[in-house]
Amino acid sequence: MDIFVEQLVKKKRTGLDYLRIVACIFGALLLLLIMVMGMAIKGIGFIIFVACCALIYLLYLLITATNLEYEYCFTNGALDVDKIINVRSRKRLTEVNVRKIDMMASNKNREYKRFLEDRNIKKIYACTHPQDEGVFFIRYQDDNGSKMLIFNPNDKIKEGIRRYNPQKVFLND
Repeated sequence: MDIFVEQLVKKKRTGLDYLRIVACIFGALLLLLIMVMGMAIKGIGFIIFVACCALIYLLYLLITATNLEYEYCFTNGALDVDKIINVRSRKRLTEVNVRKIDMMASNKNREYKRFLEDRNIKKIYACTHPQDEGVFFIRYQDDNGSKMLIFNPNDKIKEGIRRYNPQKVFLND
């Protein structure tokens, strides 16, 4: 029997995201002020106008880049995780063969903090926030070494992963 489950999770904006937005706006306003003052120089008014338009567009791209969603696609033992930026671009974060995972558990499991602090494990954050309720992690090995996926799976995805590797999945922590 084939298993196919998809889930979209929207990342919550953090204080750092809001700080980035405010810094972008402040920097853009400062550059616009400098450019407007530069328009007094004869012959470069049009160039400054084009630069202002480009700056406003760049500001729009930077601010909307904080609108992140993560898509989990579980198909017959393979979990694909994509990052979607402002519903305009998609990037594959990781692919996990759940038959080969070392461990899956919630962020309440005692191993979570130990793995999180281990600098030899590459962390892949695909969750609303790492400390939220319902956050799980998968620790696995791939060609590039040890990795830890931190994500918010729904019950169908958790059950699907448990079906393929029951001895490594701890759902009741």
